Amino acid sequence: MKCPKCQFENIEAAKFCLRCGESLTLRCFKCSKELPLLSKFCDECGQKLEGVLEAEQEMDKAERKYITVLFSDLTGYSEMFERLDSEEVEDITTQIFEKVSILINRYEGFIEKFAGDAVIVFSGAPISHEDDPVGSLLPMSLALDIT
Repeated sequence: MKCPKCQFENIEAAKFCLRCGESLTLRCFKCSKELPLLSKFCDECGQKLEGVLEAEQEMDKAERKYITVLFSDLTGYSEMFERLDSEEVEDITTQIFEKVSILINRYEGFIEKFAGDAVIVFSGAPISHEDDPVGSLLPMSLALDIT
């Protein structure tokens, strides 16, 4: 596989370039599966990856970007955890986070991580849009207000 940074021809099994150390793998931003660098779709969840590689390569260049960060956690999570079995709580949060992931992907946000009952989302990196600083996460944040 040819390194996108230095053009060195690496062996197929390499995860990092033997010449410059650049990563030769890509992570699906929906399910986090590690994939070959030139993948266009995730073979685990079917997420379209086109454009992400190019955007990540652009990020390697020094560039100032405005991004929006959304932090959201579940209201009443502690009380729910006290009342229900841990398996029930896990089922409920899994269902909620699946819906959250669909919504975030619809607006081309990037899920940085799920942590307990919280999700951290970036908009504007690695893929940027004209309105990222102003309105990209507004529809998401309104839709995430689930009662």
